Amino acid sequence: MTTPRPVDSHHRAAETSAPHRERAPRPRHRRPPADGRVGWAGAVAAAAVGLAAVTVALGPGTTSADAEPEGNVVYLGDSFTANPDQTRNLTRDINPLVFDGYPSREGCLQSPDNAPRQLADLIGVPVADWSCTAQTSRGSLHRIDRAIAAGDIHPGTRAVVLAAGMNNYGPYGALDGVDILDPRAVRDAYLADMHAAADRVRAVAPGARIIVPGQLTVADPVTAVYCAVNVVPDRPVGFPLPLLRDVENWNRANQVDAAREIGATYVEVRDGSADHHSCAPDAGRWVAGVVDTTTPDYHMMFHPSRAGSAFVARRIAGALP
Repeated sequence: MTTPRPVDSHHRAAETSAPHRERAPRPRHRRPPADGRVGWAGAVAAAAVGLAAVTVALGPGTTSADAEPEGNVVYLGDSFTANPDQTRNLTRDINPLVFDGYPSREGCLQSPDNAPRQLADLIGVPVADWSCTAQTSRGSLHRIDRAIAAGDIHPGTRAVVLAAGMNNYGPYGALDGVDILDPRAVRDAYLADMHAAADRVRAVAPGARIIVPGQLTVADPVTAVYCAVNVVPDRPVGFPLPLLRDVENWNRANQVDAAREIGATYVEVRDGSADHHSCAPDAGRWVAGVVDTTTPDYHMMFHPSRAGSAFVARRIAGALP
């Protein structure tokens, strides 16, 4: 987020291999989430698996010693999940030292206290974090393939968390070839991606529970205000962004329907965080502003605080088999 772009505001993190672009799966259903066509671009307002199943259990060069143990959890998501340090993330392409001593997975920086790591602490079993900034549901397909090749998704995997979706409405969705000006097109592409993701996971881990968590509330759900400036204690300053609130609602509707269609477990996050949005009092604010000195323990502007990630982790822990 050089100029603030909601949800995933930085360039896509580099993979260890050459850049990979998934072919768009064929949509299985077409249900319009909303009428009309909208633009999803601008500064703060730009908020931002094929269909064939993958049947490999371990990729080339992966040994059984590399694989995660029985009962592990695999967690995929965008920057609301990865939530890395902003300075490190902005400079990662020019300063490889930012990776030294800091968690990452195949070029994707991840904070030490993000939701996957807090989840691991809560449940006491390994959680393989495959989250990455700027991830869409389409980009998650490649990350699923990499998790399978690494031996993290395997027949003994307990659960796979699929937490992407909001970026589908922004520039990264456009890079996937989706018409982001059309909410129906975004929805159809997301549902097709989620069917493909479920196919790939179940081809390798048929007994794994697939979990689709919602996203923390960003704008005030009543007034649609996003508080970008939080510098005076308990005096957040913002402006209405009705489109941001709409996208948050569309994203949740898409996730609920995708979970139902693919036989996954949807975990409600938006309602439970409705009083902890960017305009909440400092101590209860779970999503940071852009210019922000009062939100406790956050790593990136427009992204979750430690407490916000903890809430998501607790909700997912309660949904595990």
